[in-house]
Amino acid sequence: MHVVVLALATFFTAVRAPHPLALDPSLSDPAWALGEIRTGSFWNLTKRSAAQLATRVYLLYDDRNLYVAFRAEQQSVPIVAGQTTNNVGFGQDDFVGVAIDTSGAANQVYFFETTPRGIRYQQASDNARYTPRWRSAVRVENGSWNAVMIVPLAIVRLSRANVATWRFNFIRSLAAVGEHYTWAYDGLMNDGTVGSTWPTFGDAKYWPSLKIDGIAGAARPQPHLDIYGLGSAGADRNLFQQANGTFGPQTARWAGIDATIPLTGTINLVTTVNPDFSNVEVDQLTIAPQEFQRQLTEYRPFFAQGASFLSPSQLSFSSPTGPNTTIFYTPRIGPFDWGAKVEGTFGLQSFGVLTFRGFDETTGNTFDDTAYGYQHALPDRTFQYWLDGVVAHHSMSGSDDTTDFGVLWRDPKTGLQSGTGDTLEYGSWVPNTGMAHADNSYVGLFKPNYTLVLGYNDNSPNYNPIDGLTFNSDIKGFQGFAGAQGKTAWTKNYSIGFNFDRWFDRSGAVHEADTLTTLSAVFKNGISINTLGPSIGTLRSYDVPAGPGCGGPTIGTTSFTGFPCYRNGQDQRYNLFTTAIGYKDGTPQPFDVSYAFGPFGGKWTQLFTVATSRPLGRFSIALQYDGTYERAFATGVLDSQFLRSISVGRSLGPESNVSVALQNINGIGGFATQTGTNVAFGYHQRFADGNELYVNYGTPASYRTLDRFIAKYVLHIGGDAGT
Repeated sequence: MHVVVLALATFFTAVRAPHPLALDPSLSDPAWALGEIRTGSFWNLTKRSAAQLATRVYLLYDDRNLYVAFRAEQQSVPIVAGQTTNNVGFGQDDFVGVAIDTSGAANQVYFFETTPRGIRYQQASDNARYTPRWRSAVRVENGSWNAVMIVPLAIVRLSRANVATWRFNFIRSLAAVGEHYTWAYDGLMNDGTVGSTWPTFGDAKYWPSLKIDGIAGAARPQPHLDIYGLGSAGADRNLFQQANGTFGPQTARWAGIDATIPLTGTINLVTTVNPDFSNVEVDQLTIAPQEFQRQLTEYRPFFAQGASFLSPSQLSFSSPTGPNTTIFYTPRIGPFDWGAKVEGTFGLQSFGVLTFRGFDETTGNTFDDTAYGYQHALPDRTFQYWLDGVVAHHSMSGSDDTTDFGVLWRDPKTGLQSGTGDTLEYGSWVPNTGMAHADNSYVGLFKPNYTLVLGYNDNSPNYNPIDGLTFNSDIKGFQGFAGAQGKTAWTKNYSIGFNFDRWFDRSGAVHEADTLTTLSAVFKNGISINTLGPSIGTLRSYDVPAGPGCGGPTIGTTSFTGFPCYRNGQDQRYNLFTTAIGYKDGTPQPFDVSYAFGPFGGKWTQLFTVATSRPLGRFSIALQYDGTYERAFATGVLDSQFLRSISVGRSLGPESNVSVALQNINGIGGFATQTGTNVAFGYHQRFADGNELYVNYGTPASYRTLDRFIAKYVLHIGGDAGT
């Protein structure tokens, strides 16, 4: 049965506050009663059933602020409120939150959350660095707590229409039991782990509409300018993480500028000169073997601002073991000298156009690239189409122009959904013919209790946009997914999934074939099966001849494409059976263990992981143990690598924290070159005026200690960051 608590047709009219409301969690002002939302009730998204605990919500507005209040009953579940620094440890505490989509078309989605201690978090669909200033206050009583949130309208994008239609929702998280509540509910909405997969921007299409009247004169985002100064020292001061995850030499920059200038209430001009590329906040570490390149996170302000508008395609696809394909993957772009961008929304459209220029000192390559994106989508996302592309000019690699177009429709009554898209790539960067393409189509049936999807993919040989991420080319065939989800008397929820793909290359051989069967379940006693099942795959590689043509000796092998020679095809298995068990996941004290084994790329492979974390007053501690054990079938040679890590963080106040990480990696065989002990330190302070200070030694992403000390100060002028 398709349960819809608040249908899309549900329409609310926001109530204007009779006067500015105080930040008073007692809710004693009689004006709050005017804004109480009396329609609907909260739903337990984790259990897919009515919420056991009562929550009352209130919403009012004026020309300057959005006022939101909650009364959260919690007699039968402990109130959890251990975090003391804003934007740190999201999901480890209880929280209540308001969700708004000011575009009304799921193009501009915001979440604002506060905990029983008044610690604040926020997210924006278009910017991973959205950190505006807003206020909250709370009051905890015996078995309940109140929260008041005042969100300035100047920190969200607003059209200049006097009457606007938003979408909105209210959410709540219970950390002690790992459960999530939502006021607006549709059976197709997604639950998941707080901070990574919940709350979900894509669920905005299921929220009811909210009419906001008389805000043409409301405050708008203001121009803001960030000027950074960076000093570095140490023998490794010029080693930084590259797009493939390794560390390479790169001269550190000492100063630069990022600026955002609103052109309208919803459209920005974004510029940067000499931007920082150190990304010290988000360096990432992995020791697990990868069949394909892994996907990194982009955090640089210029690329983060309006990022979703530049990549509107809804048809990215992957194998079960590979990252999603994309034609504009900014972590691949190293340090650049300057850039300019216009991005935003108007009506039912979103768009972005950017250009950037730089010089790669590690290769001597000069690049001058442009990317663009445009999307039109109906408010309920039942129909959307998009156009995006990249025009790249690299002095060493040549030119590469890529254009993508696609369309998607869905029927919310039947659950049917279908999409198709075509990508064309041409230029001197593309080997042999100078042209390549990628065509993707799918049809699916999406129901609350099951999902069926069948897709067809066709990537021509050597399709590989220079600024994109492509896990494989020269593949042509089908992929699909079948899944079922629900709950039982013993579980809060469960899901069963089956993925498959079978792709041929132009020689007629199977280039890649995968099947993945998974079971996951969350039991009422706190134990969870996060992953249980086999992943079975084959990947075909070909020898690369020295040439010209297909002649000459073999100089290597590649699984990307054997075109046009297809010399000496070799199939390798990538099979793993994975068991991953958790206890109290989604709570402040999770404990997870996993074990995987099987033939993986010519080696018998075993992978181990044990991880846990705990809050200890103002401190937090995390422990992790990872192991990789490989033995080659051909030679019997053993490779092994084991990681042990401990990290400790401490809150120094609502806007300051410090962390220390210690890890040790040891190994033998091919892994022996990536062993060592690593100590990393990080300090962050955000001041009341928006200025920020970062002090870092080393990085937790390296296998050994980097003798690299970085001090970075960001002078913030004008409006709030990320707006």
